[in-house]
Amino acid sequence: MENPFNPSFGKMPSVFLNRDSLTQRIVTELNRVGSPFQTSLLYGQRGSGKTTLMTEVSNLISKDKNWLVINLVLDDDLLISLINQLQRHLLNLKIIKNIDLKINFFGLDMSASFHQQAESNFQLLFQDALEKLTKKGFHVLINIDEVHLTPLLKKFASCYQIMIRNNLNVSLLMAGLPENVSEIQNDDVLTFLLRANRIVLNPLDIESIKNSYQHIFSKAGYTFSTETLLYMTKQTQGFAYAFQLLGYHLWEEIIHSSNKTISISDINNILDIYISELNRNVYFKVYSDMSERKKEFVQAMVKSKQHKVKSQVIGNLMEKGPNYIAVYRRKLIDDQIIKPNGYGYVSFLLPYFDKFVEQEMILDEF
Repeated sequence: MENPFNPSFGKMPSVFLNRDSLTQRIVTELNRVGSPFQTSLLYGQRGSGKTTLMTEVSNLISKDKNWLVINLVLDDDLLISLINQLQRHLLNLKIIKNIDLKINFFGLDMSASFHQQAESNFQLLFQDALEKLTKKGFHVLINIDEVHLTPLLKKFASCYQIMIRNNLNVSLLMAGLPENVSEIQNDDVLTFLLRANRIVLNPLDIESIKNSYQHIFSKAGYTFSTETLLYMTKQTQGFAYAFQLLGYHLWEEIIHSSNKTISISDINNILDIYISELNRNVYFKVYSDMSERKKEFVQAMVKSKQHKVKSQVIGNLMEKGPNYIAVYRRKLIDDQIIKPNGYGYVSFLLPYFDKFVEQEMILDEF
């Protein structure tokens, strides 16, 4: 029997946690005139399900024949790719003919040095294509995953703002890490994005994860005790990637067993490889991208040896005052690395991240 879990990044898993209500809301808002969702920034930690949600939104909105979806990669061909895809839609919809591209597109000789022409005249080409599509009643959704601040993104976003001012039928959904989204919104040139709708992918609720595990394994003929099911659910702490990863390894562990009852020992048998892959695939990058001040903060949390740590204890360990601690507490909460856990307390948001930090601290001593 094929494993239904897929912990690979960037791929649409065959089994994913239910975010249908959020997906449907985004699509509904995109169809509403004047909705703040017209320009949306989707952000969450690595493995939170950003790409999956973006794919779900695209798949659902593509069912409407009046919507066209354009997926872009943030590289040197960003602007060229956008113009190419818009022109392909214009051709497929028979709004323009192929001869128009070979000879002339918006008064530009496109046969000579297409890349150079398209990039230098990007705004004109972008606007002309959208005007043609808008006139015919079509709407364009532009998706950009893994965004971060680059000169090309700034040029694209500045031109996109003009398209919005001109009332053209275009919407934008960008997804990225919390710190990258904040950097984009706070750029001097892109201040209009401060008014963009922000969609935060918080950890999923425990009930959804528990029910999903129970449904998937029960369908395959396996049973859990309530205690075992809750123990397994707890290992994920609501982290979407952890849900896929733990489910994948448990499936591989028990699928060939004649015993159809899943036990806590079955889960414990795979914890080492589960934690190792969390470290390698997510935490190493998360930790290496943190500033030294943020690292000192999480290291102090680990040194406290407490599950939930009082800000005052962190301040004492770091030898820093309350204002300093409050600043980095807020930054790490925004980065979805820690979470508030009662008045004045914080704890780690990511499962077993404290163990990874402790490991790094020990390695740094050698």
